[in-house]
Amino acid sequence: MLILRRIGYGILGLLLFAALVLAGWYQIDGQPLPETEAFLAEPGFDFLAEPDGGLLFTPHEPNGHGLMIMHGALIKPQSYAKTAAYFAARGYLVYLPSGPARLSIAAVDSAAARLAELGMDDWFFIGHSMGGLASMTLLDNYPINVKAVALWAAAMPVDLSHIEVPTLFLWGDKDGLLTMGRFTAGRLHLPAQTTSIKMLAGANHRDFAMYSHQFFDNEGLLGWEQQIDLANEMTAEFFTKHF
Repeated sequence: MLILRRIGYGILGLLLFAALVLAGWYQIDGQPLPETEAFLAEPGFDFLAEPDGGLLFTPHEPNGHGLMIMHGALIKPQSYAKTAAYFAARGYLVYLPSGPARLSIAAVDSAAARLAELGMDDWFFIGHSMGGLASMTLLDNYPINVKAVALWAAAMPVDLSHIEVPTLFLWGDKDGLLTMGRFTAGRLHLPAQTTSIKMLAGANHRDFAMYSHQFFDNEGLLGWEQQIDLANEMTAEFFTKHF
């Protein structure tokens, strides 16, 4: 009985330790940088934080298109404020879902429902990291009129090559999470005939957005400001071809 009790205490201790590690991880990773606040207050759009944690940017001069930005794992939607403001200023209605436990793959169903409520005739998607898989999963399971998709450093563990949608895949050669091996394997799961792949020299995983820390990533050579500017410009140009 004493041995069993000691084993039980040991298991309980391991579970407690794991819970503390997970709680610490959530406190460190994915927190928006203070600089994101300035982008929420830029002119040209109205900003709304929704009750479920999602964000909505409504342009003053709409171009008639919607844009959904799906966050990466553990990353708060506000970390994409620079990109949201950029596209809202160009007339897109920009919606950023918020996944339960900061996991965007868990936001697919609720995001699809919100897109339907917003009533746009067509949508463009941007998905970063896990948000790329979440965006493609939504597209595969719901009849949303999506004109084009941009995947930023998005691993594709599931075969979605049957989806025929114009797709831009941006990836950095300093990415510590989406390594060359994972990138090569995931490439086979993308729609081969409609995917354009662009490598950003010096780009890492984290600096596609504005957040505090990314475990297992490498240091990029561009910094978040330049890397996001490049991603925004390349994505906007790609989307314009598919209006």
